Amino acid sequence: MTNPEKASWISSTHAALKRLPLVLMPVLFLALAYPAFLYRRFSLTRDVRPSLSQEESRHLVEVSDATIGQKHYADALDPTARLYKAYPDNHIYIGRMADIADHLAQYGEAAKYWEQYMDHAPSPIEACPQIGQAYWKQGEKFEPQAIVAYQRCLALNPNNTDSIFYLAHALEMSGQWAQAAEQYQKGLSISPAYTDLTLGLARCWLRMDKAVDAKKLTILVLAEHPNNSGALLVQGMYYLHQHNYLAAKRALTAGAQLAGRDPDFNVLLARVAEDTNDNAEALRQYARVLELEPGNEQARSRRDSLQTILSASKQE
Repeated sequence: MTNPEKASWISSTHAALKRLPLVLMPVLFLALAYPAFLYRRFSLTRDVRPSLSQEESRHLVEVSDATIGQKHYADALDPTARLYKAYPDNHIYIGRMADIADHLAQYGEAAKYWEQYMDHAPSPIEACPQIGQAYWKQGEKFEPQAIVAYQRCLALNPNNTDSIFYLAHALEMSGQWAQAAEQYQKGLSISPAYTDLTLGLARCWLRMDKAVDAKKLTILVLAEHPNNSGALLVQGMYYLHQHNYLAAKRALTAGAQLAGRDPDFNVLLARVAEDTNDNAEALRQYARVLELEPGNEQARSRRDSLQTILSASKQE
């Protein structure tokens, strides 16, 4: 026989269980939705551009102008960054951020801003050659990106001889001498009197064992510009290639005096000294290279090796 009270309790329990999902669903919804709501609110807050009044903007522009004009780039960073954040599509502020980053040796940041500049500026070529230089300054790993950047610059104006020079020089420095020579010749077909293009072609021809042709180009430049340090560098390279060490040293020494702080002359003078077994002079030249270019690991390695050799010879 069925217990009426027990049956009633079972019935009410079943009813409550059926209503339970209806009660829990709103609670579960809120539990799931609230974190998403907080995340969205945080994201929106993070992405909101700072609002500047006309007076605030004018003041920041004045401070940015003044500090950049005084070459106080660290002081220029904050006011310029505030302008950039408030007006992120303004190519003027993007360009300033790139320039500041470059002067603060933040070359990765500089490259990022120059990329943005090319996307937003009415005249993207104004980012050239700085965009390529920003990549190049980051070291050998970024040389391919620098070359691509120079190629993009050249594509904006294929007859711009400065753009041709920067691309050719990057190719030359990365060891792509045939491609570099092709670009140098292209530039010279447009501007035959462009001395840096002529000397670049001469350097490539020396690397490509076209020493006689390289010498002819160097003679042409020196005939018109006898104190051109770049031409004297190439002349020294030519004589070194011919194992005429006395003439090489004469040309390189004269060029070094004219150039002042170009470590390329000291590297070649060190090679002349090593090839003539003058280790003390080679050591002096490598030490000078490291004064001018502290990050030159090849020069550091050669200097250390020479120090070891000279120390050992003194102990004998």
